[in-house]
Amino acid sequence: MYMHESRQSRNILIQLAVTTLLVMVLGIYFSDVLGMIYFSNQQTSAGFALNGLILGLFMLGLIRILALLLSYHGEEESLARFHNNLQQRRQDLLEGVSPASIIARRMDLLEGMSIRHAEIHHQALAATLLAHESTRTALIRFIHNILILCGVLGTIISLSIALVGASSLLEQAVSSTGMGMVIHGMSTALSTTMTAVLCYLFLTYFFSAVQNLQTRLLGHIEQLTTTRLLPMFQVTEEAVTGQALDLVREAHQLVQSVHESIDALDLASLREGIDQAAEQSRAQHEALLEELRMLSSVLKDGFRLPKE
Repeated sequence: MYMHESRQSRNILIQLAVTTLLVMVLGIYFSDVLGMIYFSNQQTSAGFALNGLILGLFMLGLIRILALLLSYHGEEESLARFHNNLQQRRQDLLEGVSPASIIARRMDLLEGMSIRHAEIHHQALAATLLAHESTRTALIRFIHNILILCGVLGTIISLSIALVGASSLLEQAVSSTGMGMVIHGMSTALSTTMTAVLCYLFLTYFFSAVQNLQTRLLGHIEQLTTTRLLPMFQVTEEAVTGQALDLVREAHQLVQSVHESIDALDLASLREGIDQAAEQSRAQHEALLEELRMLSSVLKDGFRLPKE
């Protein structure tokens, strides 16, 4: 079953590649509009700095998402091989499984605890694994949470620049510089907000996909641990009781089978057959004795021995 579900990371990687390519194509197609929004009326470097900050954070989060997807793709492959080894009942369950994978580390941990005869707490193992995997998405969560705030910060800074230009415009009735600053501030506010929102939407979708992938992967690992690995390494009172009940049930079925076999026998026919066999054996024995007597008589006559 899991073999058919082990392609989620690959599907997300394909979606990421296709979406990135689509964004690049749209960017080239609307290059004139984007150039007007991002590069026109830029009298200061504030717009470039703010948009550069947003795009830098976005690219950092995207690179982290890509690294996690590649890592989880390897985890899915290892988990699929481990599941296949279980299905084929191989002696080495870690054959073909990466030693650094989560399932291999879980297997080694359970084996070590079993050798030391330590009590295995599955809830503690699951909580520890979940906490460890959650730290791997900490950077993405941070970037995801501050992207919109970066857009708001850019808007506030841009509006401040626009207010500075408006004050200069009010001081001088005719001031191209003041009007330019107003236009520059409003343009920067628009561009930073748009950049932050688009990056936030893009990152939110793939961050959610990574979280779903992580949840599904950890769920499969805990399911395998509960249903297949713990019975191999931990003997509980419930397991012993269940095995004893199974033995009693099998013994009861065996006794019933013996009773049915006995009931199916015809004791009268069996007794008659035994009597007949005994009678035939007695007749054969008497015939053999008679032949021995005749042989003895012949030998005595032949060798002229005295007859008793």
